[in-house]
Amino acid sequence: MTVSKAEIALRRMRQRIFDYPPEKGEQADRVLRYLIKRMLRERKQETSRKEATGPYSGLTREELARTGTCEPDWF
Repeated sequence: MTVSKAEIALRRMRQRIFDYPPEKGEQADRVLRYLIKRMLRERKQETSRKEATGPYSGLTREELARTGTCEPDWF
């Protein structure tokens, strides 16, 4: 799983949240909520993508490579 830009920005924001001046607290809170929503949306999209599997074996490309076979071997 790759680390998205939203996750990196969220980590930075969480680390520095108390360094912001009090008058910027509300703005920081809005940005924090936006980054959390964006990160969760990206994670959902990433998990919803299903890897392509072969029509005969039902294995992914990586699984076929590990077993040392190819798709026609399963036919």
